[in-house]
Amino acid sequence: MKSAMFVSHTGEKGGAEIFLIDLLKAGPQEWQACFLSDGSALDELVKSGRQPLLLKVGQKMLSVRRGSSPRALAAAALDVFVAAWKLSREARNYDVICANSQKSLFVCALAAKLSGRPLVWFLHDIITDAAFSASNRRASLAFARFFAQRVGVNSLETGKAFISAGGQADKVRTVYNGFDPDAAPVHDPQLATALRAKLGLDDRPLVGLFGRLSEWKGQHVLLEALARTADVQAVIVGGALFGQQAYEREIQALATRLGLDDRVRFLGFRDDVQTLMAAMDIVVHTSITPEPFGRVVVEGMLAGRPVIATIGGGVTEIVRDGRTGLLVPPGDVGALTAAIDKIISDPNLAAMLSTEGRKDVATRFSLKTTLNSVANILAEVG
Repeated sequence: MKSAMFVSHTGEKGGAEIFLIDLLKAGPQEWQACFLSDGSALDELVKSGRQPLLLKVGQKMLSVRRGSSPRALAAAALDVFVAAWKLSREARNYDVICANSQKSLFVCALAAKLSGRPLVWFLHDIITDAAFSASNRRASLAFARFFAQRVGVNSLETGKAFISAGGQADKVRTVYNGFDPDAAPVHDPQLATALRAKLGLDDRPLVGLFGRLSEWKGQHVLLEALARTADVQAVIVGGALFGQQAYEREIQALATRLGLDDRVRFLGFRDDVQTLMAAMDIVVHTSITPEPFGRVVVEGMLAGRPVIATIGGGVTEIVRDGRTGLLVPPGDVGALTAAIDKIISDPNLAAMLSTEGRKDVATRFSLKTTLNSVANILAEVG
């Protein structure tokens, strides 16, 4: 088993960091996590008995965003070089360096050269997304071409986007997010009743939307759908990360403007997401641009809940429309409203989607498969 250092630029929990947490908790001791800034992801690994490394870097590098200009990228260059030098000293203790985010790719590429170690990039984004600036995209592709021996992608769609943008197809390996079905709480009516009482909600159907608050995640789409029916309540779970606080204020104001304050609860960031999912009547996913994977979709299905998700990206590889969940066009308020009504009005459909959805994803997205996929990639490089 090859040893590896997995590097994320942020210690805050996003999809890539949760992937890494799950990987390290279940993976061999020869695999180590390293973060370039502090956050809750480190705390969770420490609680699990793992000891991640923290190599703090300059703020200019951390402030780079997907849409950053060439000037902003150039301003971050010194921070990148300093971080790479620090990382290279640690990397000599491992067989492989693995970049677990786009920002960390630049640091890891230089550290790999300085330490003489091979580089693997785990790509968690659809790189053709309009949110990426042209300069950011070109830089990522260039570093992947000249430094990375393999690129692990979290869905077929993520891989297709990488290749269509100019990435090398022979480097691509698909590594889906992995889950432990036995650890996922399953729907409990008593839990659902207790949650309603705690939140001041009644016994009308309860819909849950989970994920960080961001316009592309489409929380506003659910609010607009709720305004079309008087018989559905909702909880929106997630915090505003990466400068999205303005959107958080916008959707809270939208809920008030639509007269939904008595039916919608904003719960903020929670560390009991899977338990909350198990208390829902329906779990919805409302992203208006394609998801690279769609982690919350799998989690909702593992909770034994009927799931409604938007078409696009990796989500179409997870949900078998009409069999394990329902798919609707992104941003289509009418279609989302109709899908919610369809499940609520047909208990047999709800039960079938719940049962078949859990069974299907438990088989196809197991943590064991993910661990084997990562180990196979590490074995290929050197």
